[in-house]
Amino acid sequence: MQHWGLGELVYYASLVLLYPTLLLLGLGFLRTIWLLGESIQDAWNLRAYRKHDAARQLRDIHLDDQDSVAPSLAALAHSRRQHPQLRRFVSLLLDELDRGPRQTLAPRIDHLVSHVEAALARDVNRVRVLVRLGPCLGLVGTLIPLGPALMALHEGDLGRLSGQLVVAFSTTVVGLFIGGVGYVIATARAHLADLVAADIELVRDLVSTLLDLRCVEGHAAGRMEGEEVSA
Repeated sequence: MQHWGLGELVYYASLVLLYPTLLLLGLGFLRTIWLLGESIQDAWNLRAYRKHDAARQLRDIHLDDQDSVAPSLAALAHSRRQHPQLRRFVSLLLDELDRGPRQTLAPRIDHLVSHVEAALARDVNRVRVLVRLGPCLGLVGTLIPLGPALMALHEGDLGRLSGQLVVAFSTTVVGLFIGGVGYVIATARAHLADLVAADIELVRDLVSTLLDLRCVEGHAAGRMEGEEVSA
């Protein structure tokens, strides 16, 4: 008697889980459609990256007559040919140029690079969650209606049986759609993120070279080592 009571408890608990599963599948489907629209914009950005003008603009960072890279960076920050994350990094870089001592500028730029690259990785991981969660929810939405479907078959209720099977197979299709489309979007977004990260590191290296930040950092490290030796 206790065995059947526990079995019924698990059965009704699984039926309760069906509605949150269907809700999550619906939200995942809408999210996938939204990401599919964003992937079109990513494809356009990737097409822009293949043009020589966008790459030339990155390599055209230079010092002006006042030995400042701010005008070149400002033009880069307002360029629509560059990725939004790259423009965000350049805008933050412009703010850092006016803050703090010059000796700490190099590590502060490296810190900005790590933050922007983490944001790029976070965007890719959000899509990868759908790649694994979609088929999982589809499988759960398939297995849960099979219990009522078997009971309807036992009772000879073909109408309820067909209704439960429709729900089961529909959730399978939606879950596989979310996983398949999400995988394609995640792969394309990861490729674009690698290109953007390479461009961000290029800007970092160019600015560091033009402002001789590595030399400043090296002189500071050498001075600290000299003080330790003299001590």
